[in-house]
Order: sequence, then C-alpha cells, then structure tokens
Amino acid sequence: MAYKNYKFKSLRVFASDEWLANRSREYRTVFDKIETTYISSEVAFYNKLFDEQDWDATISLKAFSHADGKKKELSSQDEKRKIRLDENVVYINKGWGMATPGAFWNKGEYSWEAYIDGELIGTKRFYVEDVGRVTPESNPYFDIESVRFFTGDYNAVNEENKLYLRQISSEETQYLYVEFKFRNKLSTEWNCEVFFNWYNATGLSKARIERFRKIEADKLNEVFTFNEGWGNDTPGTWKDSSYRLEIVFLDTVVAVVHLNTGEEDEEGDPDFAIAAGHVNVLSASMPTAPDESLEHHLKSLDSLIGLEDLKKEIKNHVNYLNFLKLRQEKGFNDSDRISLHSVFLGNPGTGKTTVVKMLGQIYKSMGLLSKGHVKEVDRSQLIGEYIGQTAPKVKKAIEEAKGGILFIDEAYSLAREADDSKDFGKEAIEIILKEMSDGSPDFAVMAAGYPHEMQVFLDSNPGLKSRFASHFHFDDYVPEELQQIALQAAGYRNIKLTDEAQKYLFDQLTEAYRNRDRTFGNARYAYSVIDEAKMNLGLRLMQRADLQELSEEVLSTIEVEDLEQVFKNKGRRKAQIKLNEKMLHDSMSELNELIGISNIKNEVNELVKLVRFYEEIGRDVTNKFSLHSVFVGNPGTGKTTVARIIGKIYKALGLLERGHLVEVDRQSLVAGFVGQTATKTEERIKEAKGGVLFIDEAYALGEGGMGNDFGKEAIETLLKRMEDLRGEFAVIVAGYTEPMHRFLESNPGLKSRFDRIYTFNDYSADELYKIAISLLTKENIRPDKEADTYMKSYIQSLYDYHDKFFGNGREIRKFIQDAVQNQNLRLAGISKEHRTKEMLETLTFEDLKEFKIQEGKRGSLGFKY
Repeated sequence: MAYKNYKFKSLRVFASDEWLANRSREYRTVFDKIETTYISSEVAFYNKLFDEQDWDATISLKAFSHADGKKKELSSQDEKRKIRLDENVVYINKGWGMATPGAFWNKGEYSWEAYIDGELIGTKRFYVEDVGRVTPESNPYFDIESVRFFTGDYNAVNEENKLYLRQISSEETQYLYVEFKFRNKLSTEWNCEVFFNWYNATGLSKARIERFRKIEADKLNEVFTFNEGWGNDTPGTWKDSSYRLEIVFLDTVVAVVHLNTGEEDEEGDPDFAIAAGHVNVLSASMPTAPDESLEHHLKSLDSLIGLEDLKKEIKNHVNYLNFLKLRQEKGFNDSDRISLHSVFLGNPGTGKTTVVKMLGQIYKSMGLLSKGHVKEVDRSQLIGEYIGQTAPKVKKAIEEAKGGILFIDEAYSLAREADDSKDFGKEAIEIILKEMSDGSPDFAVMAAGYPHEMQVFLDSNPGLKSRFASHFHFDDYVPEELQQIALQAAGYRNIKLTDEAQKYLFDQLTEAYRNRDRTFGNARYAYSVIDEAKMNLGLRLMQRADLQELSEEVLSTIEVEDLEQVFKNKGRRKAQIKLNEKMLHDSMSELNELIGISNIKNEVNELVKLVRFYEEIGRDVTNKFSLHSVFVGNPGTGKTTVARIIGKIYKALGLLERGHLVEVDRQSLVAGFVGQTATKTEERIKEAKGGVLFIDEAYALGEGGMGNDFGKEAIETLLKRMEDLRGEFAVIVAGYTEPMHRFLESNPGLKSRFDRIYTFNDYSADELYKIAISLLTKENIRPDKEADTYMKSYIQSLYDYHDKFFGNGREIRKFIQDAVQNQNLRLAGISKEHRTKEMLETLTFEDLKEFKIQEGKRGSLGFKY
C-alpha cells in the first residue's frame, strides 16, 4: 500500500453556518425541506507530516442524490491547498443549495463524498424529509408518550421488569438510561434522528448521544422507544447534585428533564408538565423526606465501616455544638456564632462525601440548618475562564447551597502554591470567605482534599484557617476494613464469596494496602475488585453448556479463580517479544544513514550485540536493561530524531511493545494547581506505555527556584513510575549539557535511574555541508559548481562564527528551505516553454547570494551555558 501523507478522521454534515465551541457545528444527518437552504459537509483528516514539512493536495467534496437507487452527482467542488506543517488536523468545508428555504433540497436520500488527490477517503449519507417545521409548539412527526429513567450495568437495557426512578444514587449508579417513547403521527416511511444532551448542575455538557432510526411505513400511531445510556462500570460517574437532559429533534428541543441525585435511588416516574414556550418539561425531583432524629443519623454514622477516630471526632463536635446551643438558650452572650464550617482531610475513597451528607442531616436535625442538603462543587464549577465570570458562578453555588452545605471537593485547586496574580481561584476564595463571615448562619462550607495540599490551601489566605472551625481526618482503610467493604459491596450486588475466595481476597487487599500511595482508591478500590470479580464470574459461567440448569447459588458465588483473574489483570505480565530481524535492520539502517553522531551509533550497536548474545544463550532480555537514557547536546544535533529511531530499535529488540514516541516538555507535565501535576504526569506516562517518553529540556523541571515548585512533583511521580513500570516504557531526557548535569544532581534518584548518557556533539562544517546536500537531494535538486563552492564557504562561516543560539542541523534546514524557495521564485519568472528539466533540478549562485558569508572575529565553538 502506497504511503499517504494523511489519515481520514471524519466526514460530517450540517446546515447551520453558526460556529460552536471547540470549532464545532450543529452536525446532523436528517433535515426537513422547509428549513433547508444550504447543506454543507466538513471533511477532517490528520496531517501525518505534522511538524515536519508542508505539502500540497487537492481536496474534492461531491454531493450526490440517490433517487430510485440511482446515484446522480449534484455538485463537485475542488480546493487546492498547501497543507502547512503546523496543521495537525485539517478541516475543509463546502456547501450546496440555494438561499431560499425549501427551494433546492427535496425529500430523499443524499450523500457527500470526500476525495484527496482523486482518491475517495470518506462517504456520509444524509436525508431530507418533507413533513413540516418542528417548533416547541408543534411537532408534525410524533407526540411524546413518556420519558423515564432507570439505572444498571452495561447490559441493563436488555433486562425485563425495569425499576424506573425519580432520583438516582450518586454513589451507586453505574449507567443511567433514559427511556424515550413517542407515538408516530405519520403513515409514510421517514428517518428519525434524536440527540440526547446531558448537562450538569452548572450547565456544563456531561454527555451527548446521537441516535438514528428508520421509521417504516404503515406505522401510524405506533409507539417507538429509544433506550439510551451513559456512564461507567465503576459507580460514581453521576455525582453532581442534579442533571438536565435535553432531547433534540430536527434542531429543536422537544423535551427537558431534570433529575436529582441523592444517597439512594427513589422509585417513581417523572412528573409531566408544560413549561413556558410549550416545551415538554419533565421533573424527576423526589418529594421531601420526613425529618429524622439526631439519634437516627448518629446511628447511621456508627454503621459506617471503619473511621472509628473520625466518628469520635464528629460525636464530640456534635456534643460541643449542643453545649453552645444550650448556652445560647440560657442567655449567655457568646461573642462568636456557632460555626459549622469544616475541613475534611484524607485520600480518595475514604468516605468524605458520605460523611458530609450525613453531617447535613445531623445539623438539620439539630436545628442548625434548615434543609441539610449538600451542594457539591469543584474548581471547574466555581472558576470562570475570563475576568468577571468567577463571581457569578461562586455566588450561584452559594445561593443553591443556602440552608445546607457547600461541599468543595479538591478545594486546594482553588489556590496555587506559587503566587499568581492572574489566578481567578483567589477571587473565589475571597467571595466564599465573605459569605462564611458575614452571610447567613443557615449555611456551611466544607472543603475536602489531600492533607498536604489542603494545608497549602489554608495557608494561601490568612482568613481561611480562622473560618474553618473543625478539621476532620479520614485515615486510609486498613485491610480488615477493606475486606468488610468488599463483602458489603458483594451483598449489594446479590453475590457472595466462597471461604477460600474470601481468604484470597484478604491477602490481596493486604498487599495492595502495603503498596499503596496517596492515590490509592480505598473503598473505591474494594468496590472495583468486586465488580471485576462479578464480571469474571459471568464470563466463566457463560462458557458452560448447562446454563439453563445452573442454580441461584452457582450464579451468585464468586470463586477464587474469578478473583485471581482480577489481580492478574492489575499486575499485567509483560509480553515476551522475540527479536524482529527485518524491523531491526530497517531501524539500524535509518540510524546509520544519519550524518555524524558516530559515537551514538557505536553505543547503540553495542547494545544490539548484547541483546543478540542474550537471545542466543536463551537468557530473558526483559528487565535486564535500563531503557532510560540521557541525551545531552545543543539544539539541532538530532536528539529528537534519534529518540524516535531508538524507540523503533527497542521495539525490534523486543524491549518495548509499541516503540512509539511521546514528546513532552515541562508545560506538558506540570500543572498550575496544587495536586494536579501528578495527575498530568501520570497521563503522559500512560500515553507512553510500551514506547518512549521523550522529555525535551528536562532540566526545566528542576529549575523552579522554590522549594514548592511543581516541577519537583513531576520528577517524583516520574521516578516512582520508572521503578513501578520497569521495562514497560523508556524515558529519554534531553537538553543542554551543563543544565542536564545539574538536573541529574538535583535528585538522588535521577542518576540511578538513567544509566546511559548519549552525548550529541555539534556538527562539523563538513557534516553540516553533507546535511545540506542531503536535504537538496530530497528535493531532487543539486547545486552547480559555483553554487556548491559558495555553499561550502557559507556553511563554513556559519560554523566558524556561530554564537550560542546556533541551531546546527535546524540552521541548515532553514537555509536550504530558503534557498529552494529562491530557486522556485526565480524559475516562476521564466515562461513554461523556456524552463528545462535541468533548470528545475539545479541550484545556482543566484539562489544563494542573499546569504552573506560572515567576516570578522571568530566565535567560540559550542553552546556555553
């Protein structure tokens, strides 16, 4: 198959010329004639020469009708484009039709086709109906029968006897499904396209589901059903306080549904109502539950697994609040009002959200809060993108929390460790502080997060420490408690474990506890183990021939083998990959064809010989080598190119599974908020697994200049994963020589992890000349004698008089690109009939004369840092 400079991404259809966020459109496949003027297509493709070179292409978009099974071309539009090297994804839009609605497009089936240089790369069908305009007041296609919700796992849509809900559990819900039913008003065949758009409490998009269905003829008054779900196998995807579902048909919102979340599911159907504008609005809010006593809520707190020290803290806190209330009732004039504002310190999955909700009900039963509900937010729901957007969002969240608790998860993300006057998080903190001090007493703020980061958060503003009266500490669950949580999760799922399986589970949970870091999921981890074991139980039983005869006991009992598969997957065995001779030959040839870097080639050749030796004597190569390397040298000396080739060589040797290169710098690894750098670094490591993580200018990670610089967090995360995932990916750090030596000395663990240092020397003048000739050869151009002589002199002068900013190979690439452009411009001034093949393939002095040979004092060689 011939190599192509592109990879097809998508071909989509739209009618509106309005631009949406993230360079998006209102993409559709079904339109009504009465609304249609121009129908456009958008083809998108990836540029495989991104960041390498420009290239030319002719992109064609053609529209066809498909009436009576016959394909007829309606429009063919070409665009000749220079695909720039800075375009990662290329978008081309073309439309066809008439400005008058309904004048061009008739009822029928159509398609757009996309071509690049005459080759078909994508086809997209679309349909035009002729029924009438859909508005909030009138829908000539169908009438809505009902919109209802149910939850479950991935296959819940196939279950019978569904339980429909008015409220869903934020802790237990995996997938949330909407059952949308409508009654067909047409007797003819038509194409139905419905969009289900979910939004969270602050109006941010949660999910978007597009569904297409052909409604057959002679189905007048029949009811049709769409069951659409979104979520995750692990509970907790739906954790906001409320959600809004908008159902869209032919670019019109035909129904809006509001759904609340709570501690548990509440059975019932949504209420049906007509809102302003006659849009169907369905409310799934649950009725207010009756108040319950303080004793009942404290008993619920006691029923939680573990958290014994926390329970004592909370009970002491409640008793003290009752003491303050008693003093008020007796007429004591205490200067300070009762403060409910608290800080929750702990790692993920330790029960912080559950306890916050319990405290809301406890405070309500004590008469300290009127509602006791919890409004849960994070940074994204409080901070605006631009000046003036933060304050309204924070005030809205506070207003919605009145009478209850404003729970700020990962509150530390509101404050940067380093001072940053442009951060809007400070504005949010100041507004919240003012409300805590001067606002209604019928309101509590509870902030949660990792202990260290929360201390930074409290130190970020002098008023924070004094406003938060109570600090509650959530310890990690110990193995015995994790076991109880896992067995409790199994009970919720109507499954149980054999005695042998329980013993095996405890051993594995103990091992996970010993190896935990601060990202350990605690209860979430235990739940995920049970969910995976249940899935393995199902997969095991489905292989049996006597499925119909299986007892309830067998269908609900997890065996040791089901759990063994869970932990086998969590500690995935590295593949034993044999040496690939052809791939190795190609990769080594690519390396050896590079100009210069003879020392690098020798070291890589020695590595290959050693791997071959191990292969011959039957020794396991896996984990015998440290794949991590340091590349030192000045710009343009080939570090990135060699890193990409070494990834291929490691793959050919069986040292890496994929051998791809993920190129990053400090900005790609370090975040601006406390606690976010580790997550960002982990994402890049995950992306690089099986290949090479190439960190350019790596020394920048250690040059923050402050003890709390986020770059150090990235280094610590990287070091840990280099050890934990030894043999699963390679890290290559690159940069200038002296800064890289300081970088390796900045952390005791760095030197021991990188046992190979490759030095990329500056190219000699002769090597720079060879690079120039190589680049010209790729353009099928050669210099004539005069140009060749001048080019050598010019390159020698670049070498002799270069300063610290000299780009080595990059400088030569830029020089050749400009020279070739000069040649092209010169030839463009010659008529076509006078241009010869030799002229097209020759570079002359005329093309080089703008490049002046430097004279004067000779500069020093190399980059002095």
